Amino acid sequence: MSPSRSRYIGSVSAPLTCDGCGFRWDDVRVEEMAARLTVASERFVDVVRSAGPFLEVRPSPQRWSILEYGSHFRDVLISIRERIITAAIVDSPTGVAMNRDERMDRGLYQHDTPADVALELSVLTRLLTKTLASLPESAFSRTLTYSAATPYEVTIHWAGAQAVHEAEHHLGDVHDNLKLLSPPPD
Repeated sequence: MSPSRSRYIGSVSAPLTCDGCGFRWDDVRVEEMAARLTVASERFVDVVRSAGPFLEVRPSPQRWSILEYGSHFRDVLISIRERIITAAIVDSPTGVAMNRDERMDRGLYQHDTPADVALELSVLTRLLTKTLASLPESAFSRTLTYSAATPYEVTIHWAGAQAVHEAEHHLGDVHDNLKLLSPPPD
């Protein structure tokens, strides 16, 4: 979860490196986006399917459950895909804010099942990778404002890399949840 729900006015620079996981957006090449996104998503789905009794448990009030991370990741894929499509068609659009904390606070994930989330992650990963594959090379330099809430001026390339970041970062989050929830070895 975000430690801050602040909203920004004006534009700010997009992150270059994630303080939490060390991800570097500039290190992601267009040619590897689909593969990295697919691998991380498949591994995430494997965790959702195998987490057993830990699936819906929050290891602390500051962390989501594995299923909640899956629901969030699914919605991220939808949001990023729509931003990319819009930026490929419209000059310098502004993406719609995801409102991630508000989705959780309002219970919008309460009816998600493990089977649904696993299927939806697989389908949405495929849709996003097909979208990326459909774009000509020149499209990846087209710009957009990520959202009014996070007014980063970014390229489609950055948005694709952000999808990879979300996949890999949240895969790390769910693996951390499993470690936090597992009993210590005897």
